[in-house]
Amino acid sequence: MGIGSGLTSSLHRYRWLIVLALLPLGLLLAVAAAAYTLGVRAQQVGWQDGLELTGWQRLQNGCVQAQGERLRVTRWYPLTLHVSRMSLPRCATGPFQEPAPPPWTPPLDLAIDALVLPGLPPLAVKVSQRAQRWQAQVQFRHSQARALYERGSGRWTLQGQIQPADLSPPVLGTLAVSGQGVWQEQRLEGSLQAQGRQLGYAGQARRADAALSARLAARRWQLDAELGAPLALGADWSLQARQGLHASGNLQGVQSLHLDLLASGPQGKVRLELDTAGAGAAHGPGRLTLTGPALAGEVPLRWSRQQLELLPASLRLPGELRLSWSRPLTVPLAARGDSAITAEVQYQNLRVNTVDSRLSWQQARWEWQGRLDLTGNSAGVDLAGTWQGRIDAGGLSGAPARLTLSRPDLKLALRVPVASLRPPRWAAPVEFDGHYGQFPLQGTLQVGYERERWQGTLDGRSRLPFYTQGGELQLTLPWHGQQGQWFLDSGSRVTIAKGLIGSTLVKPIAVSASTPLRLSPQGVFGELRLQADGVVATRGTLPPLDGQLSAAGMQGRASLRIPAWQSTLAVSATRLAQAKKTGVQGTLELSSPLSPAMSRGLGVTLQQGRVTGQGRWQWLGSGQMQGTLSASGVALDWGGIQATGGSGSAHVEFGQEGLKLASAGPITLAELDLGTRVRNVRLTAQSDLSTWQLADVHAEVLGGQMNAASLQWPSPQYQPVTVSHIDLAEVAALQNDPEPTVQLAGRVGGLLPLQLTKDSLALQGGLIRNEGPLVLKVQPSAGVGAMGQSNRAVQLALDTLGHLAINDFQARLDMPPDGWLDAAVTIKGQNPQQNGQPVVLNYTHRENLFELLRSLRIGDELSRRVLNRKPAERSH
Repeated sequence: MGIGSGLTSSLHRYRWLIVLALLPLGLLLAVAAAAYTLGVRAQQVGWQDGLELTGWQRLQNGCVQAQGERLRVTRWYPLTLHVSRMSLPRCATGPFQEPAPPPWTPPLDLAIDALVLPGLPPLAVKVSQRAQRWQAQVQFRHSQARALYERGSGRWTLQGQIQPADLSPPVLGTLAVSGQGVWQEQRLEGSLQAQGRQLGYAGQARRADAALSARLAARRWQLDAELGAPLALGADWSLQARQGLHASGNLQGVQSLHLDLLASGPQGKVRLELDTAGAGAAHGPGRLTLTGPALAGEVPLRWSRQQLELLPASLRLPGELRLSWSRPLTVPLAARGDSAITAEVQYQNLRVNTVDSRLSWQQARWEWQGRLDLTGNSAGVDLAGTWQGRIDAGGLSGAPARLTLSRPDLKLALRVPVASLRPPRWAAPVEFDGHYGQFPLQGTLQVGYERERWQGTLDGRSRLPFYTQGGELQLTLPWHGQQGQWFLDSGSRVTIAKGLIGSTLVKPIAVSASTPLRLSPQGVFGELRLQADGVVATRGTLPPLDGQLSAAGMQGRASLRIPAWQSTLAVSATRLAQAKKTGVQGTLELSSPLSPAMSRGLGVTLQQGRVTGQGRWQWLGSGQMQGTLSASGVALDWGGIQATGGSGSAHVEFGQEGLKLASAGPITLAELDLGTRVRNVRLTAQSDLSTWQLADVHAEVLGGQMNAASLQWPSPQYQPVTVSHIDLAEVAALQNDPEPTVQLAGRVGGLLPLQLTKDSLALQGGLIRNEGPLVLKVQPSAGVGAMGQSNRAVQLALDTLGHLAINDFQARLDMPPDGWLDAAVTIKGQNPQQNGQPVVLNYTHRENLFELLRSLRIGDELSRRVLNRKPAERSH
């Protein structure tokens, strides 16, 4: 008994503590059960300083009526709830019904950081209920509203002050809202008044007051609105109420309607008139009229109890737009409805059509669903596109939009996924694939709206068709649109990978924007920078070059330089259109000193001089160029052969057949050192760089002249070259001896048939004759005396040749390409020192002419080096 009575006493003592401990759990279960019956579903229930639901929804008939994030119970009595974010998505509803008043609840405090309603920014909301008296406060920036509701009497009141600039910054003025009425089961009555003060738009001086009054009683409503003065709408437009809005009806539709509004702006005027056919008619006529410089058209209107009908019409709108519909458009006059739309929008030669698409709405929520088709032509490009999906305040959804651009040299397919087209950024990747001429095109155009402008990046890939290998083209072009203009941002870049054009290696090339580039129908405007790593060809190399490019519409200029050569090139370009082809044409100017650094692969070493050029070029499916190239003060070395004082100009052409040039006037060379000096060279030339055609060739050599009417190099033919007035005294001077043993006088000439091969020359059947009396003297010397003492016959010959007057001289010459010259010489004359004894001498001679000339050049080079030594050097 003692133990049992003690246990009973303990349980009796602590039972209230147990009940109090279980009360929150019971209350939680009760709240959960009630919430479930009301359609509330929770996700990820947790505990953080109280019960917390990471996500929750309220369902009705399978549709999400409300959903929220982070609902937390911070206090159990009074029940205090905090919600981070709550939105009210769209749900389809039946015919309009009066909403039921709030049910009985325990004391309640609710705070919502962001309540999202269609068409409004996120609102901060606080709700409190004590003794079934409800208070609600809504705030956004400087605007706020407060509502009171007594459940017992059903009376409600509303007071609010709205700053229009909070919703749209350019809108000015204030709006005061007040209301009162009764809200009970199956009964909703009251009145609502709104007073607008000093309403206007930034940048327009016009201000206006407005008033609105709405009443609902016995399921009938009445709406009246007045505008005291024209209301500024922005863009220099204003709205004038020629007659205020007066409408009335019941919950099933409109019974009376009177309205006459006039909007005026720079583009013209828009007037909307609606009236009632008669007392109790519940229908009436109307008209929408557009007039002005950029507006034209009239839309007959008919309204009835539940709908407004727009009869078939065609309207001209600003920006060369036209809007038309061939079937009546019906718009229900209700808070909820839908309408079928068959219409066409036309811009110049472009048309966008929709057939039987649906526009539906419910209170402030709206949705368009259907198909759009685009056809037409713009700037010579045929366009065809289609898209099927849905548009609402949240953005676009549906299948990707597809657009095709085509013309004879263009075929481009665009694909636009619309899932990311959501406000406020409206971002979307536009994928494209196709070709422009022989250029393949692939890539993505990123589009988005940010910082109050459209912007994005174009990433594209292509390949230059004239590259036989490599030549991939990469485009990275960030862009933006601002105040109706479009720009490529600084840093936009186009790169061409290294590749081969035939056997020529073109190293990477990059073009980047050094200033923003403005894009317009007139072309591109801005500054660019070019960097190219150079070219390696069979005949030579081009070092890295850089430069600045200036674009001005459909034309531009470039100033390029090759630092390693101190060369400059100025190029101009403008758009070219012929038949159905488009391309580029322009001019070019070249100026460069000549230097050994330019000689790689040329076969000659350029030592000095300057070259300039002017010409025109074009690209129309293939490249063409023609112009004039001039050189002056040229000095070069060709395998030890020195040439100086070169000058001349040539007409140059480049096209599908390669490079061709033809001299414009004579090409001259002051001196050519072949071992013997050739001076005052003059000729004209034509060439394709593989074969050279020379004409009117003239040169001064050994005191005489060398002439040829025409020569081709290289050529397997033997071509005649005439020599005349060759001074034998200068021939004798080749001995390079201040006291020469052999002395010659007189002049010779003749014909030398030459074969000019690529790397050598040959002579066949050459004949040299005297052109008058010749004199040969052999002066006494130690060498001559030694020769005579060694052989009596040699002594007799030397005595005979010691002083010989020659009246007949013939030399027959042959030389193969290896340079071994065979000479058969006949000399006839007499020795005046031997009583005029007649002399006939026949002899042959063989010597390698190339080696002889080489030794003479080496001798001259050594002589020049010794003579050019400084006196201080020679004294050592």
